Amino acid sequence: MPVITITGLVGSGAIEVGIEVSRKLGIDYVDRMILAEAAKRMGTTVAAVAERTERPPTRGERIASFARSVLERSALAGSGSDPYFGGGLDALLVREYRDFPTEGVGDVGDAQLLEVTAAVMRELAASDRVIIAGRGANMILRETPGALHVGLTSALDQRVQRIMNRENLDRTEAERFVAENDKARNAYFQRFFKVHPDDAAHYHLMVNTDLLPTAKAAELVVEAARIIPASA
Repeated sequence: MPVITITGLVGSGAIEVGIEVSRKLGIDYVDRMILAEAAKRMGTTVAAVAERTERPPTRGERIASFARSVLERSALAGSGSDPYFGGGLDALLVREYRDFPTEGVGDVGDAQLLEVTAAVMRELAASDRVIIAGRGANMILRETPGALHVGLTSALDQRVQRIMNRENLDRTEAERFVAENDKARNAYFQRFFKVHPDDAAHYHLMVNTDLLPTAKAAELVVEAARIIPASA
């Protein structure tokens, strides 16, 4: 089963499509919210949880465990940052694009932020059974054998409507939310990867979610995922 990355404009349906593909394939789905939940668990190792409860660790606990391990080995170690998702890692993995700082965080520069983010992404991808949404995963994992990179697109009005529904915002607020996130997303990809996020050259498959509903878009991704291993 390949690693799948899903990257899309805010409100394009990446969350919904990613979750549906995860359900169809029976593999993990990871986005910034799941990573944020993992961050909350960083104070407890998976081994400690398993010893206490005698149950298999949850996805969040597993992610927290290897994220801790990555951070301890990373460029952030000894930089004066919080050792558990502090001092900058949350800037790349957890925040909305529009909430990103415009430069490095504290003593941590862009190269270190990207190094740690890439380490977490590669650790996730090592399972070969994961869908990773956003965070430039398609660029970080572009040389990963057998990885499938999916881009989602949607018209502005449709995206605004989805954000109104999802975030419970009025139209003016949703339009501002989308505009700010689009601008910050473009800046993020340029800053860390020197590319435009919607350049089709960086994807195996581009899907217009205005023309295909979530279930159909997910079916398309599932079919592509079955092809990729044979051609990788």
